[in-house]
Amino acid sequence: MESAEKVMTQKVITCSPTDALLQVQQFMVKNNISRVVIVDGNNKPVGIITQKDMINFLVADKSRRGIEEIKVEEVMTKKLITAKRKVPISNIARTMIEKNISSVIIVDNEGKLDGIVTKTDVTAWYSAIRGAYKVQEFMTAKPVTVKPSQSIFLVASLMAEHAISRVVVVADKENKPAGIITEADMAMMSRLLKPAKVLEEKKPLVVKGAIAPPKNVYLLTAGDIMTADPLTVSKSANLADAAELMTKHKISGLPVTDKGKLVGIITKSDIIRAVAHEK
Repeated sequence: MESAEKVMTQKVITCSPTDALLQVQQFMVKNNISRVVIVDGNNKPVGIITQKDMINFLVADKSRRGIEEIKVEEVMTKKLITAKRKVPISNIARTMIEKNISSVIIVDNEGKLDGIVTKTDVTAWYSAIRGAYKVQEFMTAKPVTVKPSQSIFLVASLMAEHAISRVVVVADKENKPAGIITEADMAMMSRLLKPAKVLEEKKPLVVKGAIAPPKNVYLLTAGDIMTADPLTVSKSANLADAAELMTKHKISGLPVTDKGKLVGIITKSDIIRAVAHEK
């Protein structure tokens, strides 16, 4: 089994504990990433912020502060899981499963930041090895779904309640996927999860390229922010095909279908479980 240095990302986006949460959001959007590592003045990791951390914090925070007023140190996860670059990839995958995390920070012998291995990195590696597993062996059946007419606040609440990274939008009784909403979508809309602040600022809302008055913040629905006609994968497909689709299109999960109907969801977390089975 190859080691972490084979798949790790060496150029890691970082910020300081005293930076504003707004800066983290901007880094995520600009660099198309889902996490930022927090380092001290000696380049030693002291925390990490993921899109899920942002969403959960903003849903729970009852203050009227905007994200430019919230410090990174309030939101970041301080208990970090680290490893060295020579650790086997399968060990990294098992650590992700056991600790329920999406990345492992790689440090050098002095404890300084050396890189990061994410589920994305491992998924890209798995897409090339062509294992024998089928999608249906590792998919999650009965994924959380919403209707296009349901509120974005319900979507955020469901993500937090079920500790999930995406919900599938279904529009009819046939249970066919009409769209998907991910943590990335919600993170980009994180300002809207502070409706009191939006109303106070009185700035126009920009949602999927459309402009709406601030008072409409409470009316925004899943249909307004979903990605329509999402990519799907058959339950009988090779698991490596699903990994390849995720890697090629830079997405973290795919609705699984059988004769066009939604039967499950396959995510990078499921790919990690498959890698953990490898010797």
